[in-house]
Amino acid sequence: MKAIEQFTADFENIMKLSDDNLSNLRKDSFDEFTKSGLPTRKEEYWKYSDPSIISKFEFELGTASKHDEDEYDIILVNGNIVKAPNGCKMGSIPDGINAGDITERLLEKKEKTFLNLNNAFTTNGLYVILNENSKQTIKILNLVKNEKAIQAVHPRIVVIANRNSDSHIFEEIRIVGNGTNFINSVTEFFIEDGASVEHIIVDDYANDTYHVSNVCAKQSKDSNFTSHNFSMGKKFARRDFNIELNESGANCNLFGLYLVDEENHIDHHTTIEHKDAHCNSNENYKGILGGKSTGVFNGRIHVHPDAQKTDAIQNNRNLLLSDDAIIHTKPELEIYADDVKCTHGATVGQLDERALFYLRSRGLNTTESQRMLMRAYVGEVIDEISNEQIKDKLMEMILDRLPNGD
Repeated sequence: MKAIEQFTADFENIMKLSDDNLSNLRKDSFDEFTKSGLPTRKEEYWKYSDPSIISKFEFELGTASKHDEDEYDIILVNGNIVKAPNGCKMGSIPDGINAGDITERLLEKKEKTFLNLNNAFTTNGLYVILNENSKQTIKILNLVKNEKAIQAVHPRIVVIANRNSDSHIFEEIRIVGNGTNFINSVTEFFIEDGASVEHIIVDDYANDTYHVSNVCAKQSKDSNFTSHNFSMGKKFARRDFNIELNESGANCNLFGLYLVDEENHIDHHTTIEHKDAHCNSNENYKGILGGKSTGVFNGRIHVHPDAQKTDAIQNNRNLLLSDDAIIHTKPELEIYADDVKCTHGATVGQLDERALFYLRSRGLNTTESQRMLMRAYVGEVIDEISNEQIKDKLMEMILDRLPNGD
């Protein structure tokens, strides 16, 4: 397997150059990765998505290069910090661990294959600490700049939201260059008592890119986490959300929109662990699929025995614009408490013919009528964003990326 051999060679080079005290943790994670190998469709968790397709590539490890845009507070290029603001406690992840700002347990080996691979290659990355009672808006550009023919990057972002902080974090993942990319990204949140985090992640379109992403959040008492996830389509994309509601009063909202066409593939897995009483979660994911594309949504709500008075809602709705587009949707409830309120639902359909007929009768052509209905469809997800400027920017970007029925 060419990819595994190249990962091994790149990791050995990292270990030769490493001068920090995290080498053993990286090695443990990489050993775990090579032991498990790349997942295949034989595993239930990967039933509809086959990441082993990347095994044929020899990915060279991406490197940092200069980049600046005034709009963004923080810029990472191929997982390396190249722009950072003053007055914010942040830095590279190894520096944060060595300084005692964040725990080295972040790099301990994990159960998931791609988390271990990211651990092994976390030589830079970003951590941000939000002070108690602070209010901040941070815009992050997570730039993948391909200056090689075939490239692998492993970006890592860690956010620690201290007690009663209120933060709004906008993260844009953008790909530039014409080569083939493998992106293995991880974004983690540790949300302390009473803290609120709104995270907007926008993943722009890139045809020749294979992207595996993990977003993890661990929530404490009375904390709030709201995620807005916008995926514009790639050759192969998989994003996992793993949320732990660890103490009472924690609330989580996951809103998502995915657009995919041609022969591209997109897969979203969400897992919300309700571990304590009086916690709420709300999921609303929508998809629009055209061409010969494939979409997957697998949402799992796990209510533990101590999580009485849980209130959990999950919805997934999909529009198919083509007879050749495919969606696999699988909502799951796993409940071990008896005083809970949990609902889930999934729908798959097409644009309303009566609505299209009405709009055409008012003078709009077929394409204009379809786009008007799709704008209303995506607007429900976009309207959940609190920042009006970001909301307008996203609507413009999404309207430009809407799939067609071809």
